[in-house]
Amino acid sequence: MSLEDWLNKRWYPASDGGDREAMQLPLLAPLELAFRHGSRWRKMRNQPQPLPVPVIVVGNITVGGVGKTPLVAELGRWLRERGHKPGIISRGYGGRAKHYPYDVTAQSHPLESGDEPLMLHLMTGLPVMVAPKRVEAAEALIKQHGCDVILSDDGLQHYGLWRSLEICVIDGRRGLGNQHLLPRGPLRESVDRLDNVDMVVVNGQPSELALSQCGDRIDFTMELVPSRWHQFNLDQTSTLRLKSGPEIGPCHGVAAIGNPQRFFNTLRALGYTVMEMAFPDHHQYSPQELQLDGITPVIMTMKDAVKCRDFWQSHWWAMEAQAHLPDLFYQHIHQHLESFRAE
Repeated sequence: MSLEDWLNKRWYPASDGGDREAMQLPLLAPLELAFRHGSRWRKMRNQPQPLPVPVIVVGNITVGGVGKTPLVAELGRWLRERGHKPGIISRGYGGRAKHYPYDVTAQSHPLESGDEPLMLHLMTGLPVMVAPKRVEAAEALIKQHGCDVILSDDGLQHYGLWRSLEICVIDGRRGLGNQHLLPRGPLRESVDRLDNVDMVVVNGQPSELALSQCGDRIDFTMELVPSRWHQFNLDQTSTLRLKSGPEIGPCHGVAAIGNPQRFFNTLRALGYTVMEMAFPDHHQYSPQELQLDGITPVIMTMKDAVKCRDFWQSHWWAMEAQAHLPDLFYQHIHQHLESFRAE
């Protein structure tokens, strides 16, 4: 068991119907206190200058996957359909480009761009810029691509980036875990941070735990719905979008995301019998790891697929999940853009 798995089993109560309760881990309290002070210091020392266009940050206050990247993708599509020129910025976790800001293209390698930025570019066709200092990425998008709205994939705690709107995404099933800060718990910031963001979006129907922790703070509920199936074309820089996936039956489910169990549960809900293959978040695959029987379909997330395209096989499939949100959510986004333009 990895350290990540060990901590997750203690931070979060059972999400599989079991009776395991989250643990409080009091021996880690001194480290939690140090993290709290460090977070406050970083926030106080950063006084970013406003940018000339709206900056919408989509992030979370817990570690691990909560579904913020599909929300960024869907918001980007929505903005483009209404005549805007959105661009996406990211830290590019896991990538090491030779220079920054790094302009992601279809030919980019995930070891340079990071897996999520490349996935976002291939899914949306929008310009995506990567830089450890996100403000540099935002400025590059404005200058090089003429973007009039910046979407930040993650970055709620990146205080060096000015933002005009903050959206915090919460996992509807796991909630905020034991509500302690790292490393005692999964929180990047304290629970009261939810009172300062503009919108709180819960991914999936909130559990009793999530409702008890932040029910009165939740503004919108989001559903991630399997929407498209992909297989990489021979050029390996584009995908063939399909209306349906492999035939229902046994499959190997492959996921290296923050919460792989959510992906496996989605496949089972579609009718597949899943042989789970979970890897650490942002894992870089080798061909040998996926040398399976060569017949049974392999289904992975889009985030995993971009890291496997160099050795893609015909019986592999990538499933894209699309974020569905109520119309009122988009009305709030529209009102924000209008108010920004009027200033």
